[in-house]
Amino acid sequence: MEKEQNSAAARMIETAGPLFADQPFDAVSTRQIAKAAGVNLSAISYHFENKEGLYRAIFEKIIEDLKPIRVGFGLYLSGKMQAAGDDRQALAEIVIKFVNDLLDSVMSPDNPRWRMRLIIREMQAPTDCFDLVLEGHINVMHDLLGMLVAKILREPESSPSVKLTTHSILIMCLQYALNESLVTARLGWEKMGSAEIDIIKSSLTKMVLRALDLGEYMPDMRVR
Repeated sequence: MEKEQNSAAARMIETAGPLFADQPFDAVSTRQIAKAAGVNLSAISYHFENKEGLYRAIFEKIIEDLKPIRVGFGLYLSGKMQAAGDDRQALAEIVIKFVNDLLDSVMSPDNPRWRMRLIIREMQAPTDCFDLVLEGHINVMHDLLGMLVAKILREPESSPSVKLTTHSILIMCLQYALNESLVTARLGWEKMGSAEIDIIKSSLTKMVLRALDLGEYMPDMRVR
């Protein structure tokens, strides 16, 4: 019985997520969610108290699912930055790996695109969940990358230049997954496969290196 209840709750989260990503919160009804998830209307209040509770549970699930990315990058960065010291080539290689790994993550078929659309919607029209996603994921990734950017630019982590450069790098990486249809149309690609993603990696890596005044270091796509 408990397994069935957990399954129903998970199904509502996975069903309601895309609905909230593509429509304003008030436009999505509990009846619509229940029908799409194949559950009784009362199931929403049983598991989440109300629609707001379900909405929050979706963000909690997203943040939990993204935990391996935060932890993995944090562990990698702590070791590599110390070893790199002031070696610009070594710092460039850290940047290259970050850009490649982040693009692999956001462009992966296993990464539901609706999650990024929902986070963007929340940033554009904040609710009580804004602080949740900000503190749970966005700030963590910004602060980790910000340490690297600050070291490369030789500026304090708190400086506007470091924060804005960090933000720009993250947005550049994420926008390819958010605008996949536009990118493929503009490039004349039939699909977004591994070969196309490799082209994006190469181009984006060079742009990021130039932005960090590391343009003299050519991307080594074999860095992992």
